[in-house]
Amino acid sequence: MLRTRLRGPSLALETCARRLQPHAVTFVGGRDRAEVVLEWRGGADDLGHADIGPDADISWYGPAGFSEDRPASEATIQALCGLMHLHDGDSGGPRRLGLEVASVAAGVLAAQGLLAARIGALRGQALSGVQTSVLQAGLLLVSHYVAAATCAEPWEPAPPGSDPGPPFRSAEGRWFEIETLEPEAWKSFWERLGAAGAELGRAWALFRPRYYRATCSLPPGLHQATAAQPLDVIMEVAADCGVSVSPLRGYDEVLGEPGASAHLPVIDPGPPPSGPGGRGSAPPAGSLLGPEGNLPLRGLRVIEATTRLQGPLAGLLLQMLGAHVVKVEPPGGDFGRIVPPVAGDTGSFFLCFNRGKEVVELDLSRASGRDGLVELVADADVFLHNWRPGKAKAWGLDAHDLLAVNPHLIHTTASGWGDRPIPLLGTDFLVQAYAGLGQGLNPQGTPPVPSRVILVDYFGALITCEGILGGLYQRELSRRGARVGTSLLAGAMALQAHVLDAIVRGTEDGRSGGRPVWGPLDHPLAVDDGFVVVSVDDPAAFRRLCGLCGVDVTGSSPAQAELEVVRCMCTRSGEHWQRQLATEGIACEVVPGQLDLGSLPSDSRLSSLFEPLAETSQAPRPPWRFWA
Repeated sequence: MLRTRLRGPSLALETCARRLQPHAVTFVGGRDRAEVVLEWRGGADDLGHADIGPDADISWYGPAGFSEDRPASEATIQALCGLMHLHDGDSGGPRRLGLEVASVAAGVLAAQGLLAARIGALRGQALSGVQTSVLQAGLLLVSHYVAAATCAEPWEPAPPGSDPGPPFRSAEGRWFEIETLEPEAWKSFWERLGAAGAELGRAWALFRPRYYRATCSLPPGLHQATAAQPLDVIMEVAADCGVSVSPLRGYDEVLGEPGASAHLPVIDPGPPPSGPGGRGSAPPAGSLLGPEGNLPLRGLRVIEATTRLQGPLAGLLLQMLGAHVVKVEPPGGDFGRIVPPVAGDTGSFFLCFNRGKEVVELDLSRASGRDGLVELVADADVFLHNWRPGKAKAWGLDAHDLLAVNPHLIHTTASGWGDRPIPLLGTDFLVQAYAGLGQGLNPQGTPPVPSRVILVDYFGALITCEGILGGLYQRELSRRGARVGTSLLAGAMALQAHVLDAIVRGTEDGRSGGRPVWGPLDHPLAVDDGFVVVSVDDPAAFRRLCGLCGVDVTGSSPAQAELEVVRCMCTRSGEHWQRQLATEGIACEVVPGQLDLGSLPSDSRLSSLFEPLAETSQAPRPPWRFWA
């Protein structure tokens, strides 16, 4: 049987193994914090090397310009790549995310790399391993924010607002998120709630760009209007006006629904092919495809009909793995091409996730356009769309229709809610609210509000790419196409799967009811040169830190000693502490009070992790390296 060795931080390893289990992978040993061994069942001896890779190495920094022995942690990576500043974008200062977003994303990326390597091996392009890192995963999660900040004429940073943005609170104190894509529905909703004089036009102009800017400060009249009404009245008005409302649910509500915590893509094999099909017919093992190089998806063709972030980023990741991606756009091009700020002559958000793709314009509202799409799909390996529910079937382009044309096709739907009948728009902040992310993101004693970072869109894209790779891998073993269903909700659950599992099993460590239990040292500490982020994960490290600060741990309670350490650290510069703590093996990162994301690509330590988009704009490079 083929064995894979995983090395890296414990949560990233756990996540990688969790993602691979549906693909006939099991633990066989090495369950420590640095290395595990997995075994692939089925198709293991296809290359005649039953005991050889692929292996995966997950480091903290990857190819960035840091020494290999530099200590790191989830918190310091969040600080280094800008996630902490974006998380609390309304205040402008750093705030730690309670969910381990970078470590989980690194685990998903490692699983994707291993699946891609297995696909390549089954198609005759043997690869022995893949590398990724927690830092590269964290940078991927801030891609479009960096692209916007590095434009020749970027958006000016929005000043911290004196008035809060979403979420809102009802009369009984219940937090909730709202969403609408229509300005008239927005206006009608707020007028019905008595907020007619609350500068609704200005508020709309501030509300819509929150996905791009990670900030949103709204006129106070909106909050006053919701505070005067009970939640059931607010939801009734919202339904009448075509506005989606979701309360910020807790983990007790999330786990109380059967199947609500599902976090894996749904892969349904298609019928056995009755003929050879088109290009989608999987090539026999042993045929080396594509030009020289070590990208595992060389020779595969993806047709992508998507907009916004979830679908386009999934397509970009497949392209980064070597696939040729054809993007279907309406006549005149995708609207996102003109959304500012621009990189060259294209909106940076659009360019960030669609760079390098071949473009074909088709009017899918017409039969001729749909016929053109069918022609493209007949010669493809993957079709990916994120149309609204029911659209594919109405157009005759669902999995049943297209698998009849190309029985080897991986037909993929990237949706908001998957197969769950939830009558809400499937957008990031609504899914964050519904999935309970605010509970895991925020420590006890603080409101359980969503992050300003659009985490769900990014994780939805990661899970979509993973689902496609899983479908391709199963196709290589069975020679059958498949229907793949993924969703933003599945992405949200993948991000917090380890938290939910610990609640169910009663094995929480460092959390209570899913919420992080933090002391003063777990927050960014204000110092003369900005903020210092320090991670002390075990008693021995805490004793070493106390020694550096001159704190007697024997004469104080742990809580009192921690407060004394914090007081001491705030009297010296972050640069001082970074030098001192590095000698003791304690992770420490210094960040400014207000981080300019546009400076990340010019940081000599990080510059190798970015690539140009157009003019000055930059985006993260592919997060994997493969070796033969």
